[in-house]
Order: sequence, then C-alpha cells, then structure tokens
Amino acid sequence: MSPFRFLLLFALLAVADTARAASAGDEIEFAAVVVLPGKTSVRLVQKATGNAAWIPIGQSFEGYVVSAFEPKEETVVLVKEGVTARVRLNSSKVQTGKALDPAVVEQQKKALLNNLRMLGAAADQYFLENGTNHATYADLVGPTLYVKAIVPVDGEDYTQMQFHQGVAITVTTPSGISISYSQ
Repeated sequence: MSPFRFLLLFALLAVADTARAASAGDEIEFAAVVVLPGKTSVRLVQKATGNAAWIPIGQSFEGYVVSAFEPKEETVVLVKEGVTARVRLNSSKVQTGKALDPAVVEQQKKALLNNLRMLGAAADQYFLENGTNHATYADLVGPTLYVKAIVPVDGEDYTQMQFHQGVAITVTTPSGISISYSQ
C-alpha cells in the first residue's frame, strides 16, 4: 500500500470515529449525576426509546461504557467500540447535594420496604404457582403479572433484581439508602 493510500485510509477512519463519537450525543442524553463518597452514578436516557437508568461509573448502558464523569466540564465520558465520546449534561443545573432530612429518609425507607414487600409476596406466589425457587423482576412485574408496576422512590432500579426462595432482597438508592427484606 502506498503511503498516500495509507494516509487516506487513516484519515477516513479518523473521520468515521469522529462521526461515531458525535453520534453518542445524538443517541444518549446525560440527564443527571449523583456524586457520593466512593460512588458516582449518572442518569442516562436513550433518546429514541426513552429508556433511562442510573448507571455507576464503569457500567454499561445501551452499548456504551460509562468510563468517567468530568465535573468541571459537566460531561460524562462514554466509550463504544473503542471510540470515546463526551456528552454534556442536559442542563446546567448542577447542585451540591445536601444532607437529607431524617424524616424524609424514614419516609423513603418505608416506601422502599413497601416495594420490597410487594416484590417478595409476588415472588412467593410465583414460586408456588411455578414450582420453582427463583424468579426475575420480569417474571413478577408487568400489566398482567403479579405486581402491575413498581414506582422507584429515590431513583433506584429494581429491573435487574433476582429473587431466590429464602434469600433476602435488597435495594440501594443512588443517594445511598439501602433496605433489605426477608420473608
């Protein structure tokens, strides 16, 4: 391959990588961030589907790995297929977190426990009816299933939960509240 063709091929690949990096901002919206001691999570939204989730740094969302949050630039660094993209926070409404009022925390804990109780009861019924000792969130929650919907209290995500007979279920919110429920 001649040096000219090599340079042309390299330039075309660089343009393609730049276009893919730019498309991350077209596909993914960076909606919010929670920075806690030892843990940072970002709220990402897939624009086409509206799918949204709180994603800790180092985890994946819609094929992108969240590699970093850059607070000064208010950007999240996403990597997909070796291409790095920076997506700016949707709106510049960054606020410093404040300690939660203990009364609010107690209300949230009660609501979280209620969600876990509903899921636990649904899991028990599922185990009984299906002769099994394990279930997933998708087995239990939906318009025609045991629980119609679970409403998050503080941005927590239940969708990846696994339920095993005799094993406590636990949920942790992005603000650090953790609740467990045992039947």
